[in-house]
Amino acid sequence: MKIQHNHNPRESKRIANKHGILNLVFRERSCSRLAMARRLNINASTIGKYVDAYLQEGILVEDHSGPTRRGRSPVPVWLNPDYGCFLGVDLEALRVRTVLTDFAGGILAQQEVGLRAGLGSEAVLRTVRAAAQEAARGGGARPMIAVGVAAPGRVDFRRGRIIRYELLPDFHDVPLLDHLRPHFDCPIYIEDNIRALTLAELLRGVGRGHRHFLCLAARSGIGLGIVIDGRIYTGSHALAGKVGWTAFPRDAHPQTMTDLVSAKGIVAQAIRIVKTARKTPLRRSLLELGDDLSLADLVGAADAGDRAMGHLLEQVGRDLGLLAANLANLFAPETIILAGEVPSCCALVRQTLEEWFRRWTLKEILEGTALVDGSLSGFAGAMGAAYLGFLKTFPEAAAAPEAGAPLVVGAHR
Repeated sequence: MKIQHNHNPRESKRIANKHGILNLVFRERSCSRLAMARRLNINASTIGKYVDAYLQEGILVEDHSGPTRRGRSPVPVWLNPDYGCFLGVDLEALRVRTVLTDFAGGILAQQEVGLRAGLGSEAVLRTVRAAAQEAARGGGARPMIAVGVAAPGRVDFRRGRIIRYELLPDFHDVPLLDHLRPHFDCPIYIEDNIRALTLAELLRGVGRGHRHFLCLAARSGIGLGIVIDGRIYTGSHALAGKVGWTAFPRDAHPQTMTDLVSAKGIVAQAIRIVKTARKTPLRRSLLELGDDLSLADLVGAADAGDRAMGHLLEQVGRDLGLLAANLANLFAPETIILAGEVPSCCALVRQTLEEWFRRWTLKEILEGTALVDGSLSGFAGAMGAAYLGFLKTFPEAAAAPEAGAPLVVGAHR
């Protein structure tokens, strides 16, 4: 598949208009030619010419469903799901997730591979590559058009390298793109993993239809996706959303949100508790798990009556609720989407989170801000990475973005 981007200004504008059609159909799932003309503010005859070309090429398909009023047929147009496929890979400290989509964004396959504690960067990269290659085989006869990778930590997007990621050992200046490039005969795009997750919620999840929302993701680590006026905000040097570095006061010294409410941070706190507190049979069993200790184990211990674990989880809910309230007071969003395993790990965390959110959010903001769960499961980051491949392949801007430029997408017109 040959995609051209750089042309003279008039040609660039024409290509941007054509790509606008594909982006609109991708967002809406289907769209008539008349609706395209209205939404994109392009002459109907020009829309017809572009759509006919796409139909001939096999990128679009349409359904002649029969006449409506005045004898006209508003014929819906779809992206041809068999035209190609996109692969999304989501890397975090505890796991690698992959999603393979068809050309229309439908999910063909998804898979999760756990990462053992203590793996070095080379072993993690091998796991990422193997998971991506395994997922790519699910496309059948569809050509692979692009691969999107949702990367954690501080990322150099242009070189495709993870500068540092504190939640994995030996993860400094990791050549993620260079490691994958020899194994895929298509473009590979790197994006911040929480922004990829936010993109999925914006296009296909509960963020759809909202112009101002936040996506607070507490999973292996913690991060924030910011959508302002329907566009993902990346900030200076693409560093917006690093909420894991937000510090809360504690008795001894301030601690970051990564330390306090990420899955890795919560487990680390629990290990300190079971090592220093009175050794009960339940706590000894937690210690025996060693590096395999998980958030689910802590929830189980709390449910079994371990008060220290219950107190820890209650504090997690308070900290998350305060963080969400602070963010609501700063941004006044329409909604805050909660993603990752931490906010929904147990009723105690969730109920405490909501209680403290309501308590510390300004009343006028609270009345207009909903607190909701993400709707795309744990695979949202990988989905967003796959959708990134589509958006980068068919950019709506008159000039195509640089290969390593971070994502800035407007999902509404």
